[in-house]
Amino acid sequence: MEPKTILDISNPNSIADCEIRDAMLAISLRNSNLSWDYANEYPLVLDREDTVTSWCAYKYGALVSHANLWPRTLKHLSSQKTIAIGLIGNVATHPDHRGQGHMSTLFDHLAKIAQSQNLQALVLWSDMFPFYQTLGFSSIGRETRFEIVKDDRPRSTGISIASLKTVTDLDLEVMLSSRPRLDWTLDRTLEEFRTLLSIPDTHLFIRRKGQKIVSWLLIGKGTDMRGVIHEWGSTSADELVNDVQSILHDLDIHELLLLSPGNLHQHWVSTFKSRATASTDHPMALGKPLGNHGGEAVLALARGFIWGLDSI
Repeated sequence: MEPKTILDISNPNSIADCEIRDAMLAISLRNSNLSWDYANEYPLVLDREDTVTSWCAYKYGALVSHANLWPRTLKHLSSQKTIAIGLIGNVATHPDHRGQGHMSTLFDHLAKIAQSQNLQALVLWSDMFPFYQTLGFSSIGRETRFEIVKDDRPRSTGISIASLKTVTDLDLEVMLSSRPRLDWTLDRTLEEFRTLLSIPDTHLFIRRKGQKIVSWLLIGKGTDMRGVIHEWGSTSADELVNDVQSILHDLDIHELLLLSPGNLHQHWVSTFKSRATASTDHPMALGKPLGNHGGEAVLALARGFIWGLDSI
């Protein structure tokens, strides 16, 4: 039997390493050429100046696999209690090295790093559930996807696409506070929020009353979530759907998908269902508990929500 190859797992230590990493991720995770650098889709975890969340597995000096481990803080909105978790993303193995167990080895390493950082759970997004189930992951949380189709009643609510240059820090604070209030969600600084809004093909729509933002939503995020409203805030469900219809008519789009927390308050859910063409429920993510308090972290995730900009 051929001995198992020992992988060298480390953070990229040069710009050249990062360039090789980004090229591997692009060919492994994207089916088409990008009009931007792959790293621009994930600016907080693929920063070439700060590589501590980026883990590369090398075999005989060649990059074979990669995954990010991004420590984040899950916060309870009323008690302000916090739980440290790790988000995993940009999981890829070079096409020439698949099927050799490299990713399992890399995940074992990530779990050890996460435990050394006192993270209580790992979270990732993937449709490869059978594979991740073998690594100890299971479905956590719920999300609902509402299909909003353009109706035959043209309207304009005044919501329009916004330039990030005109959005103030106060605007960002209002946007974060106007999202549906759930028990738990990830903490996000204003600087992180602004950086995430700069991801290519991320379109921010805002409606104001005077100078104050009363409704907002995000469509798209790089090559992910095209045609999907994955983060939003409004005074009511009806107002939000009216804004979506306004965008559909203004941009002459047939439909948009509205992503919603699965444990949203019932009066919001009933309104969305009454005005959507269809709705489907799905797991929010895949999670794996770590350490003595891992079960507590998974329960908190089940009662909360991770919004689209935070997923990697």
